[in-house]
Amino acid sequence: MLKANLKWLLLCLIIPATFAFAIYTLDQNDIFLIQKVNLEISTSENQKNFPKNYVDELSKEFEALKGQSLMKTSLSQISNILKKEKWIKEFRVSRDWPSELKITILPHQLSYLLTSPKKLSEGLFVPVTEDGELLTEIDSRQAPSLALLIGDDFKKDLEKRKKAIELLQSMPAQGKMSRAKLSEVSFDRRDGYWIQLIDSNVKIKFGENDFAMKSARVSQVLEYLEKKDLKARVIDANLSKKVLVRLQQSQ
Repeated sequence: MLKANLKWLLLCLIIPATFAFAIYTLDQNDIFLIQKVNLEISTSENQKNFPKNYVDELSKEFEALKGQSLMKTSLSQISNILKKEKWIKEFRVSRDWPSELKITILPHQLSYLLTSPKKLSEGLFVPVTEDGELLTEIDSRQAPSLALLIGDDFKKDLEKRKKAIELLQSMPAQGKMSRAKLSEVSFDRRDGYWIQLIDSNVKIKFGENDFAMKSARVSQVLEYLEKKDLKARVIDANLSKKVLVRLQQSQ
């Protein structure tokens, strides 16, 4: 009985040691050198292009890992690099034996594109994440179809960006005032937030609070105007109990 137990004990020690020695020997003979760093980016269809420049920069940085030992490469060091990237929401780093490093990245969802009249004419935008953070500037080729934030106030003030995101989220999923119909958002210190809808010249004053209630009121007003074949120029929703409409002058 004692001999049998001793035999199993030796096997339990020898087999892992032999396996570890074999792996070490293969590594010393350059069998486990990194040949490829595979970056997999998981994005929604309508935002798949915006990370392109960011991914290209990461790919260049990780090129230096090629030729290094896959076994000795520090995954925590790679994780620290990824944590500094503001566009990345979640990531996973793993070894794919015998010679590949796999990095799966989930980017932040974007809420808006921040721009100015000058930048807009140049086709340049700053992506705004769902948390209100600003990312590195992109051009129109990468820009997803999102509403614009217009003005320096949004560039300087995180709280104003967060309020704009609150406004966006207060809008219904469908209807005349749906999020998909939002074209641009601006801000002035006297009147607060202004919005404009796609395919419409009407400007809508929203103030700085009670966005959900105002969205519902404006939606009803827009439906009424459509039924009556009336065109609004300005809609003031920043009133306590009503909505004021200034109509376009008839031609």
